[in-house]
Amino acid sequence: MAEKEIPEALSSLFDAVLAYQDTQDGLGRVRAVGQAVFGAGWREKIPEIVKDAPDSLKAKVKTNIDRALTYERAGNVWAEVSRMLDPRRAIDPAQVRAKLPEMQKWLSIFGKAGQDLIAKLQSKIAQAEAGAVTSGNAAALAANYGLTVEQLWNFDHFMRLKTYYDQTISRTSARCVHLGGLELSQYPYFGYILDLLDEILTFGMEILTPPYAKIIQERYKGGEPALKKILREFKNEFDSNAPPEMLADEGDSVDDVKNKLGSLADANEDEGDIGPAPDGFESPDSAPASSAGTPAGGGSVPQQGN
Repeated sequence: MAEKEIPEALSSLFDAVLAYQDTQDGLGRVRAVGQAVFGAGWREKIPEIVKDAPDSLKAKVKTNIDRALTYERAGNVWAEVSRMLDPRRAIDPAQVRAKLPEMQKWLSIFGKAGQDLIAKLQSKIAQAEAGAVTSGNAAALAANYGLTVEQLWNFDHFMRLKTYYDQTISRTSARCVHLGGLELSQYPYFGYILDLLDEILTFGMEILTPPYAKIIQERYKGGEPALKKILREFKNEFDSNAPPEMLADEGDSVDDVKNKLGSLADANEDEGDIGPAPDGFESPDSAPASSAGTPAGGGSVPQQGN
């Protein structure tokens, strides 16, 4: 009995299926010919060609069709996960975690590359979950102090800026010594330090407003008197060193600043006991002249502990 012949109308599709390999080119050819024969529903209809295949080719046709459809589905999952991993794209960790087993199943056909992609997705899920917890904690913490989340961020940003400023002064002072004993104001990047001071003052004046009273009392060492004292010192240093164009763009008038901080002429008045100094802190009166935290050449920008 003669073997069944492949219908002429399907010959190109059979050629594509029989030559199929798990590559983009192999899949692309099967997809293109399948769409030409069956239209948009080619995925559902292409398995039907097995019945038109000669008996000797039925097994290979079926196997290659299954492989092509699996490869395409896995490729779609790969593209979906890749989009999720775009750092500009936020994900819903609960929804993605629910789909993770299905994604793992499909990406397993890519071996280690698929495993690595899933590992990256799991890492992003964990980061998103941690971020959600952090956001929830921030809201609860803000509410505890009678603040909005944005106001809590303002306070935390001031604290981070001040810590970074202290560290910058220490490193820059050491650099000035290395450069031959430059005064800090002669350092080539002194303008960056002034920018830091300007931002610290901006946020410092903001958190001196009434809504922040409770958090300053509980989380700033020495409370409001200590905060006002350091801001007065920062303000004095900024005014003494900043170029006119920086001074002309202040958000508060001189009277506003004096009302919040007190007169700069009274900056050395007794503030009273503000509690013990933090570990490792030396006051300007007791620190040795060679201290790394002291600006070179006598220095003009203060470094204060908190």
